Amino acid sequence: MSTTVDMKDVKSDEKKPVDVMAKPDQLTVTLSAPQSLIPDSIQPAEPPAVELTVLSNRSKQIFEEALKIIPSGASSNMRVHLHEPYPVIFDHGRGSKVWDADGNEYIDYLMAYGALILGHAHPNIIAGITEQIKKGTLFGTTTELEVEVAKLVCSCVPCAEMVSFANTGTEATMEAIRIARAVTGKDKLLKFEGHYHGHHDYVLYSVDSPSAVAGLESAPAKLAYFPGIPDAVSQTVLIAPWNNVSALERTLKKRNNEIAAVICEPVMTNQGVIAPAPDYLKQLRELTTKYDVLLIFDEVVTGFRLAKGGAQELYGVIPDLACYAKALGGGAPIAAVAGKREYMSQIGPGKIGYGGTYNANAISLAAAKATLETLLAHNGDSFKHMAEMGTKLRDGLKEVFNVPGYRAVVNAVGPVLSIAFSSRLKEVVTYRQSLLADQDKFERFRAEMLRRGIYSHPDGAERWTLTMVHTEKDIENTITAARESIKALRSRKET
Repeated sequence: MSTTVDMKDVKSDEKKPVDVMAKPDQLTVTLSAPQSLIPDSIQPAEPPAVELTVLSNRSKQIFEEALKIIPSGASSNMRVHLHEPYPVIFDHGRGSKVWDADGNEYIDYLMAYGALILGHAHPNIIAGITEQIKKGTLFGTTTELEVEVAKLVCSCVPCAEMVSFANTGTEATMEAIRIARAVTGKDKLLKFEGHYHGHHDYVLYSVDSPSAVAGLESAPAKLAYFPGIPDAVSQTVLIAPWNNVSALERTLKKRNNEIAAVICEPVMTNQGVIAPAPDYLKQLRELTTKYDVLLIFDEVVTGFRLAKGGAQELYGVIPDLACYAKALGGGAPIAAVAGKREYMSQIGPGKIGYGGTYNANAISLAAAKATLETLLAHNGDSFKHMAEMGTKLRDGLKEVFNVPGYRAVVNAVGPVLSIAFSSRLKEVVTYRQSLLADQDKFERFRAEMLRRGIYSHPDGAERWTLTMVHTEKDIENTITAARESIKALRSRKET
């Protein structure tokens, strides 16, 4: 039996925000915007300088220690990517807030890249995990709790006639692709330029495509994201542009006898937030059905966030298989592959392999159960609240950025949002348009926001994530901070 704690019992931290503007031990540095991911041939001769006010000396000390023993100072590249001269090191969080190692308080829009759908240290998750720890953490067998959570997932997800658990989104997409290949007897995978599906070799192509080597937009070049991926793997992957129906059909018509599945983020959320064009997902579903190719939705970000049934519910399109992680566990490591019985039932001994020691471990299942039950309480009002907060923030930021020198496109789908500074762009509806955003301006803006207690990732292509516990006051404070930040930047004539 789960333990439920009413949100009114969650008390805000009594510690007041530190006036970081007045700290005497601040360190101000001037640095060049990182260019390591841009080919030498297109690097600017004199990259613009970014003045960054460092808020936490303790963060610097901890990161220096991390560099001595952890490669690049973090166990995930995005935790250090563009964090110059070093990342802010967090100490603890509660609700929508997080505190760094020096006690500075921030409204958090990273939210562990979207995993913390209930915010930091939610009492229902703490209670669920605590209760389960007393019973045991890992058994190596099917448990009743696993059945309960599987039923919850199936009750939410339109395509979910069966579900199997894993630990990360990477594992979920890897397993879904194997299932698709096994049941179709075909080897190739079609993915979209700019879409990210985890950290295994088969999906690490054209995640980020520098324009100088990306090829034609209608026929993107296939680019390995990292060194160390065998050339032979590339022969199993095809790339198509997002939101381009004619290009997709051209590839499916020509190669359908080789393609096992099309995988996509139903809403792009890893290179900025880019919604599908009107009816695009419906046309994608029609084309994959027409050409006998499975459709996999990677709902690692959109799942249990855009709606109870994720993007499938929001857009009314049902894939054959879908992958989940992040919000599913509310901060605990758990993922899932869900799908139609005719495909999922082929998993098992002597059939399609699927396994992992920590799959469906009791601690993560307890967190997932608490998360889903909390999200679904009160007829799922939390999804409406998150969407409303996302809209409020989007509209407020659009107004703030409607000034010369710092104009920006603000895209949002429900509670996920991205900012693309540009004097030229009127909209961002394709991946190639997202490449035209001014990262230098975003870094300047982000630095000013940090000084005002607003935390986001320094990469402008990384989404801002709102949660069930972000409040109207949080949004108002964020918009005020954005207005003050733009005013400060314009007053220094950094435009």
